[in-house]
Amino acid sequence: MSSRFKSKYFRNKNGPQVSVRTYEFANPAERQQLLRDLAFSSEFEMRYRGLFEYYGKDFISYKKEKPSDKKRNEFLRVISNFMTNYLDDDCPPSWKQCSSSFWEVLIYSFYPDHIKLSPNEQNVEDFLYQLKKFVRWLDKRNGTSWYPAVEQYSSEAFPELKICERIINRIFLIDFPRIHHDDWNLDQDIDRLKQKFNQCTNQVDSSFKVTSIIGERVVLTETKTNCTYYVKGLPYEIISPGIKMSGIICNKNGDQTWHWYHTHGIYPSKGERLEYPVSIKHEGLKTNDGVNFFKK
Repeated sequence: MSSRFKSKYFRNKNGPQVSVRTYEFANPAERQQLLRDLAFSSEFEMRYRGLFEYYGKDFISYKKEKPSDKKRNEFLRVISNFMTNYLDDDCPPSWKQCSSSFWEVLIYSFYPDHIKLSPNEQNVEDFLYQLKKFVRWLDKRNGTSWYPAVEQYSSEAFPELKICERIINRIFLIDFPRIHHDDWNLDQDIDRLKQKFNQCTNQVDSSFKVTSIIGERVVLTETKTNCTYYVKGLPYEIISPGIKMSGIICNKNGDQTWHWYHTHGIYPSKGERLEYPVSIKHEGLKTNDGVNFFKK
């Protein structure tokens, strides 16, 4: 981060420590450029801190080449979220100092949390295509050579990512059958699911690995305890052993079979549910002439 940043730390009574960063502009032109960059970056929801980092500058430059491209915008939303929300202060100091595991985690573990529901189930193809285009552009711009690794990870991950996408879409269609219709009533579906959940007496909220499929039951092994659960309510015909699932299962006392209730995420066999830092609920940016930007 730039040497013109100054950090201050505050701790309220019984509250968490809060870090506040201030930045000194070199001149009015730099401030105007920041405001223009802010407008561009807000279109793909990048946190303000990214405006002052190397990756934020590259994301903005990449967007400017095709400012109205919705698929490029969505890709930038995902990767900027990876840099600013997940990696946060552990972000590599430059593209050249990334490791191959950086791209592996992005593809196998982080991206699956951002697969969008769609009737045509085309999100995985779009993301991987946009990722490879960006990395090719990045290599040319920064003198890096990440494209071969990203292309390999993308090719290897694609079959299972497609399975994950199909599972996610099918699960949500089971719980919300009219999700793609204009007359979809979200509150009505949630009330129905709550009633179903309230009939259960046991719940397990965890991460699981698919061990096998027996008839209509999916056999899940809990990652932490190695306990086995026989689960109904999943699209068993498209689920493959090795796929990882994070969510809530429940049943009634005496039942041997569990029911899938809520989905946190679906991941390839080489992926996993990531632990995120404390959620960023408030973020502010104040210029030296008193202009304030604030969002929740």
